[in-house]
Amino acid sequence: MKRLWNRRPLLTRLPTLLLSVFFLSACAAIESVNQSLNYVNDATGYIEQVSTAGTELQQMARNAVNNPDITAQFQDKLDQLQTKANEFKQLDPPAIGEAVHEKLLSYNEQLITSVTQFKETLAAQGFTLENWEQTGIPSLIENINNIKQQLGELGGG
Repeated sequence: MKRLWNRRPLLTRLPTLLLSVFFLSACAAIESVNQSLNYVNDATGYIEQVSTAGTELQQMARNAVNNPDITAQFQDKLDQLQTKANEFKQLDPPAIGEAVHEKLLSYNEQLITSVTQFKETLAAQGFTLENWEQTGIPSLIENINNIKQQLGELGGG
C-alpha cells in the first residue's frame, strides 16, 4: 500500500522548511530593495530633467521678451516640462518612499497647474518677464530639486 504522506518526523524536515522560508524571505527583501532603487533612479532622473528645464527656461526668459523665436522655444520647453510632470504621476513608489513621493507629487501638481496657467497667459498676453516671474515655476522647480537629497537617502546614498 502506498504511503499518502511522508511519515518522517517533523524535526527531520524542519531544516528544509526553515531554509525554504528563509529563501523566500530573502527573495522578497531583494525585490523590495530593487523596487526602491528603481523608484529612486526614476524619481531622481525626473528631478534632474525638471532642474535642467528650469535652468534652460530661466536663460530663455531673459531673451524671450524681444525674440519671438526664443518665445517659441520657451513654449516648447514648457510643453516638455509638462509632459515629464504628467509622466511622473504614473510612477508607483515603494512603501518606504511614499512620504517623499507624496511631497514630490504635490509640487508636481502645482508645477503642472502653473505651466498650464502660464501657457494661457502667453496665448493671451504674449511673453513678459514679469508674467514669467509671477508664475512661481522657478520656485517650484527649486522645491522639486531639493527633494533629490531625500531620494538619495531612500536609495542608501
